[in-house]
Amino acid sequence: MSNERNRPNASLTDRVTGGAPGRASWYGDAYSIPIGGTGRQALADEGSYFTIVNATLATAVAGHAAPALADNDPLPTKSLLHVYNGGQRYVTVDYLKLAVIVVNASSTSTNFVAYVDNLGSSGRTSGGTAITPANVRSDNPTSTGTTVYFGAVVTAAASAAKKVAQWTVRPVIAVAEDQYVFRFGADPGLPNSATHIGTAISNLLVSCPPVVVAPGGNFYFCEANPSGATTAATYEFEGGFWER
Repeated sequence: MSNERNRPNASLTDRVTGGAPGRASWYGDAYSIPIGGTGRQALADEGSYFTIVNATLATAVAGHAAPALADNDPLPTKSLLHVYNGGQRYVTVDYLKLAVIVVNASSTSTNFVAYVDNLGSSGRTSGGTAITPANVRSDNPTSTGTTVYFGAVVTAAASAAKKVAQWTVRPVIAVAEDQYVFRFGADPGLPNSATHIGTAISNLLVSCPPVVVAPGGNFYFCEANPSGATTAATYEFEGGFWER
């Protein structure tokens, strides 16, 4: 039995012959990590976990000036976060944190919606800021197959794009310094929670369904702030995903 700490690269397909695990620790005990992972620490240890952030601390990225409901339903055309899986492994979205720096002026509610498709190519046509995912293991054992953009991303999703989640995080306009944390794969039975700071700012936790992006697939995370807002909202953000 070989001793491998890193994720093996011998095959990208499922094993059909079965057999004993082929990875062992330095102490001889077998690694056996289910395909979905057993927690962020194990995924980070094997080199499968990546994070995304805005490039410069305290420098926000602008979204779309007027992301109306019709722009992102029934298909996403103005994404805030776009992830294209150009690799050969499956991408599981873990979480996304958003901090509102400038509010989308005149908006009457604060909504977000998410889609996936398997277009076979990137669904992005223009716009947004390119984001470089970082492997959280210090020696950077693997590189990502994803391409990530954040901001005013223009997308042309396939007609087969599937809406997998939608949330009204506030039935009113957002407030500067609001923070929203979307937890993909969290127990849907758990109530969403909010912490209010002062009289206006809210920190909101939103439970979301699990999302997996297959090779050649796209993930579209969109804002929808109706009533013809003319000032684009700006955000600082952080997110995480793994590839296996």
